[in-house]
Amino acid sequence: MEVQFIVQDCTQLQLPITTKFMYMTGNSFQHFLTNDSQNALLQSVKKHLQPGGEFLFYTRNAILSELSSIDEYEEQMVTSNGEQRFTFHREEYDPVTQILTCHAVHQQDGKTYEDSILLRYTYPMEMMRLLQQNGFELVHLYGTWQKHEFRAQSPSMIIHVRSR
Repeated sequence: MEVQFIVQDCTQLQLPITTKFMYMTGNSFQHFLTNDSQNALLQSVKKHLQPGGEFLFYTRNAILSELSSIDEYEEQMVTSNGEQRFTFHREEYDPVTQILTCHAVHQQDGKTYEDSILLRYTYPMEMMRLLQQNGFELVHLYGTWQKHEFRAQSPSMIIHVRSR
C-alpha cells in the first residue's frame, strides 16, 4: 500500500479526493483556538467527506476542578547520554477564553530553553452546536476509548459524527 503524506493547513484542506471516513488524532482539535478556526476546520473536513461520510476525532474534556487552579510541577530525567535534564512546567487556564497556557522551562547541560503551547477547551454543549452548525449529526459521543458513555468527569470527548 502506498501512503502519501501531505502537509497542509487543516482549515483550508485541498485534497484530490473525497472519502467516506476521516479522523483526526492527538487531541488536535484543541489547537484550533477560535470559533472561526474551529468552523473552518469542520467545513474543510466536510468538503472532503462524501455524502453521509463520517468523521471521528477527540479532544480533552474540560473538567473545571482540574483546570481551576494553576498547575506547577517539575520533572527530572537522565538522557541517553547520561546528562541530567530538569523541566519545570506551569499550566494556567483562562475560563474566559477557555484556553490553557502550558509553559515549560528545560535545563540541560548548562543551557536553558523554553517552550509553550496554547490549548482550547470546548464544552460539550458548545461542541454539539458547533457540529450542527457545520452540517454534522452526532453518531455517538464517548467518554473513553473503551466506549464508556460520556459523563461530566470523562477524560475525553470522543466524537463520531456524520456529514448531513
